[in-house]
Amino acid sequence: MGRIEEYKLIREALARFEKAKQSKNAYNVTQVAGGSRGKGSSAFIGRQVHRELWSTDPDQIVNLDAVSLPFPLAWQFRFGWVIGIPDLVTFRDAQPIEVIEVKSYDNIGNAEARQASLYGLLVQLNFHTRPRVYVKTLRDKFEIEEWEDIAINTLLSFAARLERREKHAQDE
Repeated sequence: MGRIEEYKLIREALARFEKAKQSKNAYNVTQVAGGSRGKGSSAFIGRQVHRELWSTDPDQIVNLDAVSLPFPLAWQFRFGWVIGIPDLVTFRDAQPIEVIEVKSYDNIGNAEARQASLYGLLVQLNFHTRPRVYVKTLRDKFEIEEWEDIAINTLLSFAARLERREKHAQDE
């Protein structure tokens, strides 16, 4: 792909995120992953940074050989939108090559792997490329090898939970 195509994909991804934020059926990656919301010491700061991140400039990504930054992502599935901002998406030659979810604690589990995997899937759907997916803790950086399977299973599980909740609400 040339830089013009990457620029277009970046603009489309940002527009998709803005559209998804307005939807009544938008679910945050953390919510879909089923993890607790922000249990690390820097959770408050991280949420604040993500909330104020509306200045993502496609030119910054396209004009640099490599850059890592939080990047807003969204994709629409049958049940609704999945939205989120991974801590870091690394772009090389304007193409996303890795997703890094940073945690301020060392005890990571399945919820963190599901969260990072969903971000990997959102990158793949938005940019038509397979990134490497990591969770970085205070002491280590773990690659999530089978992130596609984890992401798909997480989406299926979440969709089933929504369906059960809807059925339960109808029964009442």
